[in-house]
Amino acid sequence: MTENDSQELEPIPLTLETRFSFRCHPGVPCFNACCAQTTIILSPYDVLRLKKRLQLTAAEFLQRYTRRLADDFSGLPLVILDFQGEDRVCPFAGPAGCQVYEDRPATCRFYPVGVASGWSDVGYEETYVSIQEDLCLGFAESGVWTVQSWIADQGLEPYLEPDRQWKSIMLQIGLRPDKPVSAKFKDHYFQTAYDLDEFRRYVFDTDFLKVFVVEPDLQARLREEDEELLRFAFRYLNYMLRLDQTLAVHVPRTCPGAACSPGEGK
Repeated sequence: MTENDSQELEPIPLTLETRFSFRCHPGVPCFNACCAQTTIILSPYDVLRLKKRLQLTAAEFLQRYTRRLADDFSGLPLVILDFQGEDRVCPFAGPAGCQVYEDRPATCRFYPVGVASGWSDVGYEETYVSIQEDLCLGFAESGVWTVQSWIADQGLEPYLEPDRQWKSIMLQIGLRPDKPVSAKFKDHYFQTAYDLDEFRRYVFDTDFLKVFVVEPDLQARLREEDEELLRFAFRYLNYMLRLDQTLAVHVPRTCPGAACSPGEGK
C-alpha cells in the first residue's frame, strides 16, 4: 500500500515460496532513499504500535504525524504518514535509519514485497508482488528469502490478522456502492478504528454495554489491552456496517452515545 510518486512500477507476482534476493543496511548507497517521496498508508494496528512506542495518546499521534484521506474504493477514512518538507521525508527517518524500527509500519516491513488484496465469493484474498524500484540497490545485495521467510524475519506476524480485518471491511464496503456510508458514520468509523482511546471511552462511558452483550471477562480485557480492543472494534464495525452479525444485543439495533447507523446523516 505504498505509492512512489516518481515512477510507474510493474509488480512481479510472487507466492509464499518464491525466492528473491534483497538486503537493506546502512552500507547500501540508497539507504533511507525509500523513506521519502512516497505514501505510507497506516493501518489501525500500525497506529496502535506507533502511539505506544512514542508514548502518545492516539489523538496526539494522529494530530502530529498523520493526515486523513478518503479511500478511493470504499470512501472510508484512511490515515497516511505526514511526510515533511519539500523532499517529503518520513518523520521517523534519521541518519542512522528508522527511529521507530521495532514498531515500523507493516508497509515498511514488507518492502520490497507488496500486498494486493481483494474480496471474492470465498472472502478475503491476498496475493504478493515484488516491487523493484530503480532507486533501490538492495536487490544486488546478498541475502536470499522466500516471502514466507521474509514475513517471519521482518516481524510481520502480529500485523497480518488485524490488517486483514481492516482491509476486509474496506473491500466489502467498496463492493456495495448502492449502500453509501454517511459522513457522520465515517467520522465514527475513524474514531473507532484509529483512536482506540476514544473508542474505549465510548464503550465504557456511554450506554454501549446496555445495548451490546459483552461478557465481563472480555470487558476486563478491553479496559487494559489495546490489541483486544482493536479486535473488538473490528467486530463492532462489521456489525454496524451490516457486514456480519458479529455482536449480540440486549435491545434492537440502536446508536449508543454519538454513533449512528451507517446510512444516517448523509
